[in-house]
Amino acid sequence: MTSIKVAIASNSLGKSASGHTLLHKLESAKLHGFDGVEVAIECLEGHASSFSQSSRASRLRAAAADVDRKAQELSLALIALNPFGAYDGLVDPAEVESRLEEAELWCDLCRLMRIPILQITSCLYPIDPVKITPEVITVAANMKRLGLLAQKYDLQVGYEAPAWGIHLNTWQQIHEIIRLVDLPNVRHCLDTFHISAKEAGDPFNAVAPIRPGGLTNLRRSLDKMKRTVTPNQIAYFQLSDALVADQNQVGYPRRDLNQPPYMTQSRNCRIFPCEVNRGGVLPVLEVAQAVFDLGYTGWVSMEVFHTDMWDTRCSVPDDWAKRGMASWREISFHCGLGRHNNGTL
Repeated sequence: MTSIKVAIASNSLGKSASGHTLLHKLESAKLHGFDGVEVAIECLEGHASSFSQSSRASRLRAAAADVDRKAQELSLALIALNPFGAYDGLVDPAEVESRLEEAELWCDLCRLMRIPILQITSCLYPIDPVKITPEVITVAANMKRLGLLAQKYDLQVGYEAPAWGIHLNTWQQIHEIIRLVDLPNVRHCLDTFHISAKEAGDPFNAVAPIRPGGLTNLRRSLDKMKRTVTPNQIAYFQLSDALVADQNQVGYPRRDLNQPPYMTQSRNCRIFPCEVNRGGVLPVLEVAQAVFDLGYTGWVSMEVFHTDMWDTRCSVPDDWAKRGMASWREISFHCGLGRHNNGTL
């Protein structure tokens, strides 16, 4: 019996802008056997738009209290609030202070929803690169301030490097920052998509979606992970695969030809691991196996982004929750995890 608990991301169950409410998505997650949900700020903002309080902060707090009520009713854990960003590499002290003020609001929202993890990504497109630095001492100093703020709320900070991060885009770079920060609550948020895509993927190449030498790069990276990362340095672990992306973004709901290729793939084409008939192309099971081989037994979260999330059909949350749990069962089998806590394989 493994102690691993499985969650699903709220924005993997349909877009709020397409009418898929956060409360409905919580119900779908519970119906299909999930232990928890990671809450995307866009979903919380969508729920908050139905409240009448005069300020954004007060509407968000009211929405957070309502989401907590619903989660308690369903006996469903809320595990993370994400993605905080546009912060880690900032060089302007005034902008750092402004983002820390926003971070304190997020920390309070976590308190209201009984969430243990505030997730942050490294700085991404479309932030102006002149506003940020790759200098690790500055990044670590900013992250230490965030970590100390989070400690006041008894929160972990899950720090993630998306594959298209402007300066920080690998788990190795994040690990160095975590080492410099040296706070027990500042930890990795690892993601099978970002790691496998960055080390091995070619997002627009339908003929050869794995770069020459990509598997060698990935296995070298994972070997290093096994030597350097310990389970208690991981806040939580996100699981997804992806299809090859369309470089011209034909039919994509948010067409942006200036965004980085990995972002196009991530935003529109991510599916769950082990969906063998749906065309996933990345070696994500190797990443999953490596992380579980570390002895990691914390929260995992099924997190995907796909054009189907924009569909208005009412079955979207249930469809994707069902697919997510089926994927988790396959991952559990392939990674030798035994039986899941709720009795499903």
